Amino acid sequence: MMTFFNKYIIAGLIVLMYMLTLESVSCQSNIKVETSPSVTRLMARYVENAKAKDMVKVWRIQILSSSDRREMESTLATFRAVYPDMMSDWKHVSPNYQVRAGYFESKNKLMPLLLEIKKSFPAATPVYDNVSKKALLGY
Repeated sequence: MMTFFNKYIIAGLIVLMYMLTLESVSCQSNIKVETSPSVTRLMARYVENAKAKDMVKVWRIQILSSSDRREMESTLATFRAVYPDMMSDWKHVSPNYQVRAGYFESKNKLMPLLLEIKKSFPAATPVYDNVSKKALLGY
């Protein structure tokens, strides 16, 4: 059972925490960052360059690389049946057809999935690839 004194201590702590929260929120709204004109120009140039580039580098899982188009089509269909939610596609890099899946920002993020995929597709390997921004968005 709580004593009268304990109730006041708890109530006081709650009021103190509430006041500190209000103070930190009010301080956050008053933050203003000032930069030199050269930094502002540099950031604007960086944003424009990023918008102009259509390709980005990402890690992908290469499921197959084969010179046989039928094998590529069969492997792609099987992969899509097993992993329907993962984006996958193929490309022709003469003389081979390559089946690739997923888009990962780092090799570490693809490794758990790669280990799972290797159970069904032992030839799966990580590759660093140039991909269009539209492909990343699913267009």
